[in-house]
Amino acid sequence: WLKHTAHSESRAACPPVQGPKPPSLASAMALRAARILRFAEAAGVTNRMLLSMCSPAEAIFVKKPVDSVTVPGTEGTFTVTNNHSLIVSQLKAGVITVREGQENKDYFISDGFLFYNHPTDGSGCCTCEISAVELVPTSSLDKDRAAQVLSELLAAPKDNEWDRSRAQLGAALVNQVIKAAE
Repeated sequence: WLKHTAHSESRAACPPVQGPKPPSLASAMALRAARILRFAEAAGVTNRMLLSMCSPAEAIFVKKPVDSVTVPGTEGTFTVTNNHSLIVSQLKAGVITVREGQENKDYFISDGFLFYNHPTDGSGCCTCEISAVELVPTSSLDKDRAAQVLSELLAAPKDNEWDRSRAQLGAALVNQVIKAAE
């Protein structure tokens, strides 16, 4: 696909392409330490539920020992604890409550899935994995901005099926944001 010309013969050969340089010793050790610390919290824990919650943007928890988690399933809100029966559930927009001792933390989820598995080792720790499209602490929700978005959705023209569907689905999601922000 390259034409042979006198000019192409007179060019100097291109230097060979080199791959990425290996990481320095310090950065390699930092990477190892980060991997170890990421899972160190779950090491040595027995008979607790290990919760992982993530979205494409971030991992909120990775195998964090907790007492229970309450989630908005498509068939209704439910709570899972250690030794719950195996479950895979679709989640809808709403609030996830994570309980650890006396402390509760609330997160808003737009939608996602929950996967619950029994222990694969002798620790007695079951795993609960929540994979979400959007997942943020409820404290970061702005109720006033959500109300503004809702009014814009409802005021927008609904000339075709796409516009009507967009308004209906958007309004349902924003209503859940408003409810969670209260």
